[in-house]
Amino acid sequence: MQVTEPISRKLIHLAKIYLNVLSKRVEHLGVKRYWYTLSVINANKGALTQKALSNKLGKDKSAIVNIIDSLTDKGYVYREVNPGDRREHLLKITAKAQKAIPEIVTAFNDINNIVTRDIPAKDMEIFYSVLARMEENLKPYATKELNLKLNLNK
Repeated sequence: MQVTEPISRKLIHLAKIYLNVLSKRVEHLGVKRYWYTLSVINANKGALTQKALSNKLGKDKSAIVNIIDSLTDKGYVYREVNPGDRREHLLKITAKAQKAIPEIVTAFNDINNIVTRDIPAKDMEIFYSVLARMEENLKPYATKELNLKLNLNK
């Protein structure tokens, strides 16, 4: 009997290997995950709210609170009340994060180069295009809650 392998299995497998390599490259920084989140916060130069981060990452607000708490406990991020709307908190990076983020971004770039080695740019364009189409194909079948959580209704 032939077993059909879900496409997601290959994607998850690749993600696990990628994250393993990444975590080894940056483990000395003390951040065990949330590297991309940290780089997104940095890229927004202190103008990003928790709600905006939630929307960007497609994560619910409680997950974002936990992520920010973790990054705060590690000394990488802090919250500041938004002077324009005191109900909001702006996310800022610390001096410790300013030193670590270039190394994290370099690790992203290096690993991206390793994983795409010997793959022509045109093939990578096709790969990203196919991933985007797969996402579009699945959106109508996702639950309303997932669509909202992942911002699939854009």
